[in-house]
Amino acid sequence: NSMSETDANNADDGSLLDKLPEDVDSVTDTLTTDPREWTQQQTIGVAVGVAVALIILLLVCYCCRRRRGGCCGGGPKQQPYQLQRPYVTRSAGSTVNSKKLPQGAILHGAEKLQLAKLDGSGVRVAVIDSGIDKDHPGFDGRVVKQEWYRAGTPLSEDDHGTHVAGTIHFMAPQAELYDYRVFGKTGDHGGDEAIAMSIRQAVQDGCQIINMSLRISYPIVPVVESAVKFAAGKGVVMVCAAGNSGDGDPTTNEMFAYPARWQQTISVAAVKKSSGLPVANFSESNPEVDVAGIGVDVTSLKPGGGFQTMRGTSMAAPHVAGLLAALMTNGSYQNSGKKLKKDLASKYAFDIGAKGKDNSTGMGF
Repeated sequence: NSMSETDANNADDGSLLDKLPEDVDSVTDTLTTDPREWTQQQTIGVAVGVAVALIILLLVCYCCRRRRGGCCGGGPKQQPYQLQRPYVTRSAGSTVNSKKLPQGAILHGAEKLQLAKLDGSGVRVAVIDSGIDKDHPGFDGRVVKQEWYRAGTPLSEDDHGTHVAGTIHFMAPQAELYDYRVFGKTGDHGGDEAIAMSIRQAVQDGCQIINMSLRISYPIVPVVESAVKFAAGKGVVMVCAAGNSGDGDPTTNEMFAYPARWQQTISVAAVKKSSGLPVANFSESNPEVDVAGIGVDVTSLKPGGGFQTMRGTSMAAPHVAGLLAALMTNGSYQNSGKKLKKDLASKYAFDIGAKGKDNSTGMGF
């Protein structure tokens, strides 16, 4: 007495078919392909349909433009550019040292970490940048290796790397710093090639963390991407600046800052040292931003002795690199870059800005 599911479906289909007009051809013939034979109502219907389709197409194109990701299947549009020294703004800085830490380092927990004996002991951090003044007394002799692929420019001019390395040192004072220079007027290798070689050399030298406060050329040079994947495969953590070409609008995305946008790296945006940690206007936003760090009015070391203040996502990244170095003290997270990146977001960051993960600050500060 019961009816199977198939029978029920067939019965339903039959009931629907029973409701169709007997002359099905008359239905399909009501709208011909010749517009001259259309009724006024049919003409209006077709016109409305075309108008709606055009409006949808325009909206899609507008959204694509807002996201800066290309439009209508054409892919991202970006003018090629060459690797350049990171652009930051500079000003005089007050005296800082291991006893008087910069405010940025304090906000990132440097004092508490060091009181807990999490000082970066046993950790090697590579700084791929414009070179480090290893003789600056502020480093306390912790710059243990220098491999310069490019040179020819005085460090007084190429001061970026010393500043970046200084921030890492303030966060993790016992970590060993490895200096790989990729900027300078002269060298046997181009900048992008030098970066790729530096990444591989850092892995070979046993560095657990690589800081790259820089932006490579576009279109992407394949040897750099290959080197990044190689390092990630070895469990090395790579911390990168998110980029300084932001427009201050969190609803638009800047899509071309590599290596920060690769999933194998940690992309760090910049926030200010003020209430609520607001995002710096220059900080780039996109779905690949992982976390944010202090990147405005950051005081650190200056080549030749002394101190200076800089701003840029270049300054935010080393705060995070130094924090990770401290967390890796004496073998913690050894060869486990993926786990450390996951814990950075879930355990060591707190939400700021828009609730939850957002394109400006990632999982938070």
